[in-house]
Amino acid sequence: MARLSSLLSFSLALLIFLHGSTAQQFPNECQLDQLNALEPSHVLKAEAGRIEVWDHHAPQLRCSGVSFVRYIIESKGLYLPSFFSTAKLSFVAKGQGLMGRVVPGCAETFQDSSVFQPGGGSPFGEGQGQGQQGQGQGHQGQGQGQQGQQGQQGQQSQGQGFRDMHQKVEHIRTGDTIATHPGVAQWFYNDGNQPLVIVSVLDLASHQNQLDRNPRPFYLAGNNPQGQVWIEGREQQPQKNILNGFTPEVLAKAFKIDVRTAQQLQNQQDNRGNIIRVQGPFSVIRPPLRSQRPQEEVNGLEETICSARCTDNLDDPSNADVYKPQLGYISTLNSYDLPILRFLRLSALRGSIRQNAMVLPQWNANANAVLYVTDGEAHVQVVNDNGDRVFDGQVSQGQLLSIPQGFSVVKRATSEQFRWIEFKTNANAQINTLAGRTSVLRGLPLEVISNGYQISLEEARRVKFNTIETTLTHSSGPASYGGPRKADA
Repeated sequence: MARLSSLLSFSLALLIFLHGSTAQQFPNECQLDQLNALEPSHVLKAEAGRIEVWDHHAPQLRCSGVSFVRYIIESKGLYLPSFFSTAKLSFVAKGQGLMGRVVPGCAETFQDSSVFQPGGGSPFGEGQGQGQQGQGQGHQGQGQGQQGQQGQQGQQSQGQGFRDMHQKVEHIRTGDTIATHPGVAQWFYNDGNQPLVIVSVLDLASHQNQLDRNPRPFYLAGNNPQGQVWIEGREQQPQKNILNGFTPEVLAKAFKIDVRTAQQLQNQQDNRGNIIRVQGPFSVIRPPLRSQRPQEEVNGLEETICSARCTDNLDDPSNADVYKPQLGYISTLNSYDLPILRFLRLSALRGSIRQNAMVLPQWNANANAVLYVTDGEAHVQVVNDNGDRVFDGQVSQGQLLSIPQGFSVVKRATSEQFRWIEFKTNANAQINTLAGRTSVLRGLPLEVISNGYQISLEEARRVKFNTIETTLTHSSGPASYGGPRKADA
């Protein structure tokens, strides 16, 4: 009995300690009386582009538990492989290129068996090369896979092997949304003629991030001469790649190379930054360009972390959730569309509206949101739990606005076209609207509206029924008080 009492006392003390510790680490950061449209606070310049970082210490971003970064990669620019300790959701705002991911423990399923190296011997050992080639069939087409397998079986005795093999490479283009697990190394290459612009949100408050609430890129190659200037208390010294921390002798033994090559891996004398310019052709094994992503039936049960689909395009109006020719469209991406988001606990919304179109007042029921403007301008108002208007102003291309959970927001396009991407901190974010056919006011009895707002039953009827759209409407003036209109959204 005494032992049980001691155990209970210890558990209670531990609970109090943990509660106090958590409160100190994550104090109430969402008592916001003002929001601002944010611009990047730090710019990291590189040989073939730049990385722009928003201040994640800004109150509205700390409230949402996220950080935001924009990558601008020039033509023939290569963003060198890096990984984060957080889940990441990215959006291709402009341009086209290639993307590669290296998932720990997964096989190299992209293989080049068209060019052999006589006399070099198999780089894998007997049997392993055949097994890897079998996995490559699914990505390079059955005919090519069979041809490569037959070639290897026929030539293996002569000591011939692959030219290269690596994990999956994908073509990316404007409108693509890319989900990335923590710890997964990722690289990008711009094979187009215009800059490749990618914006990313990092979920610092995620259960998968076991460090602190700071964005921490871990570079596998290259360096950052300016250092991680956004982390308070850290000395501002150049940030090298992680291989730099080991002694060259250790690297030489690990990679079975000479010490001089090991020193090259550390990029000690390399000042090109994390986005370098590729000289000459960039020859990696890649699939053909896709003209349009086929509609796939997936349930998530048959997908593994190695083969899971990680990209989806949100710029096709034919796949929009809400579409009105005169107003615009809205598309959402959640874990039902892209099952990998179930593990990342993130989702996205893409919007494109014409001038004087309005997104009806709404709030996110179960997620924080970060809105990034990709094109045009809009007038936005945001209201907090106190009923105070915490933001009332214009947002324009390249600006960022964080909208905490439950804060109501309305958007009205003031340029010819307004386009934005919203990242949300829930795999299946839900919205509730204040006005419209599926709104909260539409669901209330007339008597409740009449008494609650001290208006007549006729005025309550107009409040409840005059707006018959669900999401998008015209903002040019008040609706007519005439008879009922046909719903078009």
